[in-house]
Amino acid sequence: PVLGGHGLGRLNGMAVFVEGSLPGQRVQARITALKPRHAWAEPLEILEQSPDFTPPGCPHFGLCGGCDWLHMRYDQQLFWKRELVGETLRHLGQAEVEVAATIPSPITDGYRNKMEFAFAPPAADAAGQASTAPFVLGLRPCGQAMRAVAVDSCRLCPTEMIHVRQVVEQWAVNSGLAAYDPETGQGFWRHLVLRTGHPSAGMLAVLITAPHARASSIGQKLAEHMQAHAPQVYSLVHATRKSRTLFAQGERTVFTLGAGRTTHHLDSLKLVVSSQSFFQSNTPAAKEIYAVARDFAALSDRETLWDLYSGVGGIALSLAGQAGRVLGLENVPSAVRDAKANARRNKLAQCRFVAGDAVEIMDQLEHEDTTKFDPARPDVIVADPPRGGMSPKVIAKLLSIKAPKLILVSCNPATQARDIKLLSPEYTVNRVQPVDMFPHTSHIECVAELVA
Repeated sequence: PVLGGHGLGRLNGMAVFVEGSLPGQRVQARITALKPRHAWAEPLEILEQSPDFTPPGCPHFGLCGGCDWLHMRYDQQLFWKRELVGETLRHLGQAEVEVAATIPSPITDGYRNKMEFAFAPPAADAAGQASTAPFVLGLRPCGQAMRAVAVDSCRLCPTEMIHVRQVVEQWAVNSGLAAYDPETGQGFWRHLVLRTGHPSAGMLAVLITAPHARASSIGQKLAEHMQAHAPQVYSLVHATRKSRTLFAQGERTVFTLGAGRTTHHLDSLKLVVSSQSFFQSNTPAAKEIYAVARDFAALSDRETLWDLYSGVGGIALSLAGQAGRVLGLENVPSAVRDAKANARRNKLAQCRFVAGDAVEIMDQLEHEDTTKFDPARPDVIVADPPRGGMSPKVIAKLLSIKAPKLILVSCNPATQARDIKLLSPEYTVNRVQPVDMFPHTSHIECVAELVA
């Protein structure tokens, strides 16, 4: 397979990327897109099955777009994630380094602590038939961003989330209000985001709708309905969103019942995450990421650690016990508030979190006059950027600062390899460790240690 999960075949020497195919399969496929040097295809018939195949065990497999490797044996998922990381580093990062075997997720089913469901017209099923319901609450299939698949089971999330999805869907359909149409800007219902803590002790529901004169009362009525039919939901946040972009993030909170947050226990570390803040979707695997980062950092209680894109403080706080001073930089204010509260909660007074643009903050800190906290001389910098990787300005700043060690955490091997290449004038890759944050999908989480 290649990055993105597609199988790779050859036709008269041309590379053909076949959706949903596995290594070792022989398939009859139809070309769907033809480019000068490659083509895309969809399989019509499997002529010879792959030894890596395993029954997916899900009626929605291939329809909902949620788990493209559910039909691949788990040991082979781990193998190919390692192979793809190594190949990407060689070709895009121009880095020759031994990639360690992928660390498996401690749990492979029901591991997601967050699910995003969309209100949309129903997508067609395997037979090409679609429900007559005005809309459903479900997952958006690949290639059908304006539609959704109403999943009645899912191997990636706790079963309680599916029950809550069904309860909210039925209530919304009966409300008389329409699902939001991003093309026209009309309609009300947009997204439902469900989040659990670890270990799970109930659920936080975040309802995202278009603005409405009765929005707060609608949230109140839904909360009452959930208390009767989905008591595992201990908190409901109702937020509105004007932007037409298909992003499951509210812009203005109009109603809140309960605390509006989840709690995650990672060994001795306790992290509280508010409804608007990002956190890794697989808490047990996040513990593995933090452990790898601690190993790569090799701190000895004296060093200064910087954590770029620090979020709610997970990596920074997990390493703080071995550091002298810790600085976390994050541009999402709610996440910084969470990080500061988490530092106090875990009695880690050596940690400081600052909200704003990372480059601007680093520029300011270089000229900060303080003997108590000297963040201008980091010994180790950790960066866990979004899928798009680090901006050119951040890369330039890291090259200017020249910390002895960088630890790059990424959910996108392609942008991680690109950033490693851009950092190569000052840094070489020492170790690379993939961690399976997303079992049964082709998504890859990876930690790389770079030394000056």
